[in-house]
Amino acid sequence: MTRSRITKTLIALSATAAFVGGCGSDDGDDTAGTADKAAIQKGGTLTGYYSEAPDSLDPALASLVNAQTAIFAAYTPLLTYKRASGPEGATLEPGLAEALPTISSDGLTYELTLRDGLQFSDGSPVEASDFEYTVKRLINLQSFGVGYYLGIDGAQKYADDGKEAGDISGIEADDATRKITIKLAEPDAQFSYKLALVYAGIVPSGTPFKDQTKKPPPGVGPFTIEDVKAGESFSFVKSKTFKALPSVPEANADRIDISVVENQRRQAQDVLANKVDFINDPPPADQLRQLREEAKGRYKEFTTNSTYYFVLNVEEKPFDNPEVRKALATAVDEGALARLFSGLLEPDCNFLPPGMTGYKKLTCPFGEPTAKPDIAKAKQMITDAGVAGQEVTVWSDDGDPSPQVANYLADTLNQIGLKAEPKSIDGQTFYESVTDQSTKAQVTVFNWFQDYPHPASFFANVDGNNITKTFNVDIGNVNDDALNALIEEGDKQLDVKAAAPTYEQADKAVVDNAFLVPYGHRKLTVITSDRIAFDNAVFSPVYSLDFASLGLKAAE
Repeated sequence: MTRSRITKTLIALSATAAFVGGCGSDDGDDTAGTADKAAIQKGGTLTGYYSEAPDSLDPALASLVNAQTAIFAAYTPLLTYKRASGPEGATLEPGLAEALPTISSDGLTYELTLRDGLQFSDGSPVEASDFEYTVKRLINLQSFGVGYYLGIDGAQKYADDGKEAGDISGIEADDATRKITIKLAEPDAQFSYKLALVYAGIVPSGTPFKDQTKKPPPGVGPFTIEDVKAGESFSFVKSKTFKALPSVPEANADRIDISVVENQRRQAQDVLANKVDFINDPPPADQLRQLREEAKGRYKEFTTNSTYYFVLNVEEKPFDNPEVRKALATAVDEGALARLFSGLLEPDCNFLPPGMTGYKKLTCPFGEPTAKPDIAKAKQMITDAGVAGQEVTVWSDDGDPSPQVANYLADTLNQIGLKAEPKSIDGQTFYESVTDQSTKAQVTVFNWFQDYPHPASFFANVDGNNITKTFNVDIGNVNDDALNALIEEGDKQLDVKAAAPTYEQADKAVVDNAFLVPYGHRKLTVITSDRIAFDNAVFSPVYSLDFASLGLKAAE
């Protein structure tokens, strides 16, 4: 694959994901949607709020998490995820394919068969060849998701040739038998997960090679996306042609109208007053207590597969010194940082999040998150390292609460003997800036949300093979031979569960060496009106709220 394109894709996803969050329940229960289901009324029109407009409602171009959540409800790829809350929702299942792929012993060939009788939302039949067209469209649109598919044999050549009507040699599709054969240029143990990304939601051959947000193309899914008013609103309308698949049920509601309301205080008040049926983003911090108290039974927090951490550039002074990195890790107060998120952060020292295969709770080497940090010890470590008084710039974006976190980190660095200043820059340019080697960012306030539920999505950030001059996903320039070997060993295994012990070792190595300093995992909130059957709602660990699961309570 082309490393630079892959890296740019990963950075874009991480950057956009930072504007939403994950939720962990206030009682520690993340099983919403899996408990006994209440009776639900089919049909009806629901309403919801988004805090910002999706960047695109075209499956090829939707990169913001709120956009991908919408696409998940309307476009189904060959593979998908189980419609379930909690870790179960990260299970790969067949989508438009009849079964999970048959993979050759060398890991290069994937064989799938399209389900019989599938129809797009406009009534036209779904053909096996539509998959190749969907990939071509990603390439021609220069989608953020294109890097995931350039590993298909011939995909890079197709991109380089620039001929829309050209052929991707590694995709063979037989419309008569519905067989799809995909050949990779080199083995990629995560390729099945990439086939389940919403970027690969199948669209009809002939769909224009331009953004179709104003009138999203036909798809196969519980809903169609209609009535789009740029930056203001759009609607989900129950598909007339979709028949439930084993892994994708039909929508409960007939229609869901989404409005963009930037004022999150108004959002919270409106859902509390039952003026809107749900909000999809966390409310202001000072309203959380009110929601927790007044919306019992229709409010939930859940921890996402995400990690918030400090990136320490091991190629820049003073963090080229392992003892300095360990001093910072010793001084970090995870509890204080969680308070900056008003409790919507689960303190932890692990790099991998709890919902990810390969997570094993570490005995934190520099102090447990529940304990007060040893500032005096950290200060002595800085003195012993001979770096007291060295200047440090703490980089962050300007989105709440990143500047507050940067201020906290600068204060902490100053307490232990360094001379630190925070530097917050516009979120639109932040990721491009700190991933450019010429910036020489010493320490960065950063976060990472999964691209797909596989540990490789996280360890790409500390893999020395990923270091590049620009769009450098390994922005700390971590290049440790032992860690690289563990990552390579885990990444090449097709069975992620078999790779779990290897990823556990890699997680421990990252933390023990303070290659970066994790401090927690983000929580998100979901709140609905009284008329919604809340226990039926599915909160996917991959795509957040599953809109198709929302429905009205049945009349008693």
